Amino acid sequence: MLHKGKLVIFLLSALIALYGISAAFYGKVVATDQAYPALSVLMDALHRIDEDYVEPPDSNKIQQGAMRGLIDALDPYSCFLSREQVQELEKRHQEAAGGIGAVVSKRGDVVYVVSALAGGPADQAGVRPGDYIIGIDGASVDNNSAVEVESKLRGEPGSKVKLSIFRSARTEPVEIEVQRALEPPPAVNAQLLEGKVGVLSLSSLRPPAAEQAKTKLKTLLAAGAERLVLDLRDCAEGQAADGAKLANLFLRSGVLYLSKDREGRIVEQAEADPAACLTDLPMVVLINGSTAGAAEITAGALKDHGRAGIVGERSFGAASYQKRFPLKSGALLILSTARYYTPKGKMIQEDNARSTGIRPDVQSPDSDRRQELLVEAYYDDKEDAAKYRELRARIQKEQLEKALEILKAMPNEARRAA
Repeated sequence: MLHKGKLVIFLLSALIALYGISAAFYGKVVATDQAYPALSVLMDALHRIDEDYVEPPDSNKIQQGAMRGLIDALDPYSCFLSREQVQELEKRHQEAAGGIGAVVSKRGDVVYVVSALAGGPADQAGVRPGDYIIGIDGASVDNNSAVEVESKLRGEPGSKVKLSIFRSARTEPVEIEVQRALEPPPAVNAQLLEGKVGVLSLSSLRPPAAEQAKTKLKTLLAAGAERLVLDLRDCAEGQAADGAKLANLFLRSGVLYLSKDREGRIVEQAEADPAACLTDLPMVVLINGSTAGAAEITAGALKDHGRAGIVGERSFGAASYQKRFPLKSGALLILSTARYYTPKGKMIQEDNARSTGIRPDVQSPDSDRRQELLVEAYYDDKEDAAKYRELRARIQKEQLEKALEILKAMPNEARRAA
């Protein structure tokens, strides 16, 4: 009877919670018409579990499982964490200063490596953008959120973590051991190429990267740069405001990005500050599949205002805002409450993989050339890791050459931002 009583309380709680969620998703009128049929299916399933499952079910375990499944079905960045998980994450965040130098997300139900910092622990160990992490230290991450995986990748500097990785070119998982290290400050590099072309490269947009970019850009301008390449390939860290700050160095006016809620209402709108703009020189932006988040805000703003040509590959598509909702039980709900848009209204993060992200004006390499490079790499006698690095280097070299070719064709005089 006691077990029955607990389950009844749980069922009632689930009913109330799901009705509220349905109302939030569909509006009160639609929820009235549609929520009850959905709830009846849930109630029927719970009744069968209570009556026929092989052993008395744990109501807390069922509730947490239901919540996790419900939130995981929304998007890769929303998640539900139990009180115990929250405590574990907080402890790890306070004590674990080391990381592997990789940005992860989820595609479908699988943890995906968006980017690996060049020269960082993950990169040196052989982890690649596009890898799927299926296990950490021998434990599956099938039911883990991206937040949990990020936490498990952290640890004491010098400690090691073993990753089980699936990559498309292999039929069996790859086991890679990575030694954690302190997170280095964001790297911003600048160089002046032949023809007075200044190249500004950012590996991250974590603070103070945007400020460092401002300083480096001033150095390039002082050195006589007449054209610019902004290299945002593999740049996958930072907040929307950091991306807007970088874009503002090249734009004197206009909207830099918008964020909208589910009703399409504008939650935030960032405008360019004329005083923050440093240059109107012709420019090209380089992006690839590991360009994500703040860097997509930058690329989207410069593209929409006609300020720069975009060269490379379609960016990753990670641009949403997450809000944390602490629950009375000590659990935590992390929900995406807004998505970011480019100035012309293009939603950066879309569910459709073919339309998400920022599309380059000029794809480099194009599909045929990429296939040629892949075939050449396949027949190379070098070992797998060396093949990959050489292929990656060739692609990056051709992308830069394409950017320089496009810059050369641009008018030499300085252009005003739109």
